[in-house]
Amino acid sequence: MTSLSEEISKKLNIYNKNYTEYTKCLVRDKEIILDGKPEEKVRQFFIYFLINQSGLFPNEIDIKVESNNHDIELYKTVKNKNFKPYYSPLMIVEVKREEENLHNHEKQLERYLTNSCSEIGILYNYHQIIAYLKKDAVFTSRYLKSLGDIPPLILQISNSTQNDLLDFEKAVNGNFDSFNYLAKKYGKYALNTITFRLKGGQLPIAGCFFRFKDNKVYYDIYGKFCKKQQSFNYQDFEKLVSITY
Repeated sequence: MTSLSEEISKKLNIYNKNYTEYTKCLVRDKEIILDGKPEEKVRQFFIYFLINQSGLFPNEIDIKVESNNHDIELYKTVKNKNFKPYYSPLMIVEVKREEENLHNHEKQLERYLTNSCSEIGILYNYHQIIAYLKKDAVFTSRYLKSLGDIPPLILQISNSTQNDLLDFEKAVNGNFDSFNYLAKKYGKYALNTITFRLKGGQLPIAGCFFRFKDNKVYYDIYGKFCKKQQSFNYQDFEKLVSITY
């Protein structure tokens, strides 16, 4: 196996200033020091793979570095500016120095996944890759043979959000069943703002706290407190406008 130093020397733009090695982070677009930072070398190598070799960036994934105290977070790429609800990270990646025992960090990663409601985590130290999958609050782990095994895991979880985008497009065209599904999923609380139009209404309505009962839709006006919820009949729905976080 080629050493990490050889790999990053071939793939990254590394340069010296004042006897110190630097490179520019491919995500943050800022100069970072590599000398004395073994984890940063592993992280930059992993980022290089995501951007240049995974086949997922930028059409399928968005990458965040050092976000929410996580080394790397991967999110589904926003493909419609009007459909931007809150999403948990598709994957959280924690990188460690080459000689680090990855099993010592299992509990840390499981805690990150639980707190962020993410389903896939990766521990990586250049020589080993361990994937953690969460289902029904239970974690399972397995070793991956190469970084090339990671993209299928990402696509597996991101396909569900693609289906929601299809429902969003249907609701924008007036499909009430799709609006019903999306409002129940993204509008149950005030985390997201769901904007829609009613037949005969002059202005769109921004709502939250949606509930459905007896052919009627009940909701709160976003940002306003009312003792009684607003409501409308199913047949008065015209179209969905946006769902945003």
